[in-house]
Amino acid sequence: MAQVFWHNLSIKELYKVSRTNPDSGLSEKEANLRQKEFGENFLPREKPLSNLRIFFEQFRSPLIYILVISGIITLILKDYTSSIVIFGAVALNTIIGYFQESKASRALEELKKVVKHKAQVLGEGNIKMIDSSLLVPGDVCFLTPGNKVPADARIIESHGLKIDEMALTGEWLPAKKTIEILDQQTPLADRDNMAYMGTIIKEGKGKAIITETGAKTEIGKISSIIKETKEEKTPYQKKIARFSKRSGR
Repeated sequence: MAQVFWHNLSIKELYKVSRTNPDSGLSEKEANLRQKEFGENFLPREKPLSNLRIFFEQFRSPLIYILVISGIITLILKDYTSSIVIFGAVALNTIIGYFQESKASRALEELKKVVKHKAQVLGEGNIKMIDSSLLVPGDVCFLTPGNKVPADARIIESHGLKIDEMALTGEWLPAKKTIEILDQQTPLADRDNMAYMGTIIKEGKGKAIITETGAKTEIGKISSIIKETKEEKTPYQKKIARFSKRSGR
C-alpha cells in the first residue's frame, strides 16, 4: 500500500481514505474486522532483561577480566591492599553499569505504557469509552484536556485545541491545532493538523480520526529504532578496550 500523507489530505479525502463516517463512527462489526487486520493498539513488547542478567552483563569486558585476574594474583601474593583496590574498582564499575542499564530498561518500558488508558470514541452513533488498545484506523476519537492522545490521528475539529508534543518533537510550547490542509513536505513538528500517540492534550477540545495504531505510530517507530540500534562505544570505552587488549598480551 502506498504511503498516505494524512496531513496533506482534505477532510473529504480523509473520510474516503479512512473509510469512516465522522457522524456515526465505525460499526462494531467493522471495528472487529479492522482489529483483525491491523492488530491491537500497543507498542511491540519484549520480555525485559532480568536484573540478574543485567548484573552479569557488566562483567563482559576485557578490562574487567584483567582486573579480576590481577586481583586474584595479588590476593595469592598476599598483597591485600592492592587486592582491595582492584576488587573495589571492579565492584564500582559493576554497580554503576548495572544502575545505568536498569534505568535505560525501565525508560523503555515506561515508553511502552503510553497507550495503557481509555479512549473516548464514536461508535454506531454513540459516544463510548473503550480501552485504547482496541482502537483501529478509522475510529472517530474525542480529544479532551489532561488526556494522552491514544494513537496517531488527523484532526477534524479543533476548539482551542493545544497539545504538548515535547516528548515527540522536543518543542516545549504546546502546539495549537488546526484542521487546515498542510503541504506534503511539512516536517513532523509542524504538522498542526495531526495528533500523535503519547502526546498530552493541554487545552481546548477536538475530534480526530485515527490514522495509525501500535508500531506504525510515530512513537512506535521511535521505539523500534531504540530496540534495533546497536549501542556504540564511547571514545573513552574504545581507548579502555585497546588498553585492555595491549595489557593482556
